[in-house]
Amino acid sequence: MEKQSLFISYSWKDGSIYADELENQLNEEFNVKRDKSQLIVNDDIYEFMSEIARCDNVIIVLTEEYVKSLNCMLEMSYLVSQDDWSTKAMVLVIDDSLYSFDRKIEIVNYWKTRKHLCLSGILGDSGKIFWEEEKDFIDQICDQVEPFISGVSRRRNPSQIAIVNEVIKKSKRNRSKEIDLISKGEELVKKVISKKGNVTIKELIEDTGRSQASVRRLVSNLLKKGSIEKVGDNNRIHFVLKG
Repeated sequence: MEKQSLFISYSWKDGSIYADELENQLNEEFNVKRDKSQLIVNDDIYEFMSEIARCDNVIIVLTEEYVKSLNCMLEMSYLVSQDDWSTKAMVLVIDDSLYSFDRKIEIVNYWKTRKHLCLSGILGDSGKIFWEEEKDFIDQICDQVEPFISGVSRRRNPSQIAIVNEVIKKSKRNRSKEIDLISKGEELVKKVISKKGNVTIKELIEDTGRSQASVRRLVSNLLKKGSIEKVGDNNRIHFVLKG
């Protein structure tokens, strides 16, 4: 039987040792994926994020540096905005200060400050395209950081061995709930496209009421299945039903 996939999200600066330990403890049970180099996809960051979201199981190693890393927090924001997030993910809290009120406020304000910096950059004389791209990523993080930190801090912090045991237990459950959640999302996207003929990502977000991350994953799934296709150029991409 093919192994289920397991993605470990961690900061290279202070989370590698924990990721190494988790991989050693779980690599016989799972196909462990850790870094972009192990997920061979194209250069589109949203395709990469969709590949992460399609992993069967996820462990977030929450360290001091993790909550300040754009890449790590973008992974977090993408993952927790997915419909099946709660059924397959575990969080290992290494930085106990995250349970304090002051630390939670500090993290939220850190990302708000980075967002304001992006807005200032967009209004500046140079690098507008880069600032706009950065703001798009940080907007996603800002949408999720407060509910994520709040949700984590309300739970009892499990030990690493408890995380290992729980993720193995989760992997043995019936996956019908996860499959059903994603299937319903894909059907909703196809329904919107069928009604309108062709739509953009922005229109799908508005018409489905789902997050950008969730819509992008569902669109990516449907493109891979051949149910829809992409038309137009990079300046104006639309999606239509195939066939």
